[in-house]
Amino acid sequence: MRLADKIRAAVDQTAGSAKAKIGAVIHDPALQAEGHAQNAVGHAKQSDGDPGSLEDRAREIADRAG
Repeated sequence: MRLADKIRAAVDQTAGSAKAKIGAVIHDPALQAEGHAQNAVGHAKQSDGDPGSLEDRAREIADRAG
């Protein structure tokens, strides 16, 4: 994975986490869901297509989302 791809994945994770937390604070379920989705995209990009990693990350994200 190229450095630029790693950076994009980290940006998606960070922005997604921020949106999810802001959504929770201001009681905006749509923003919270958008944040969780963006975070998941970042994790998927970071896993570099390894099916085991994707599955593990999906479980982690689903657990956090509640």
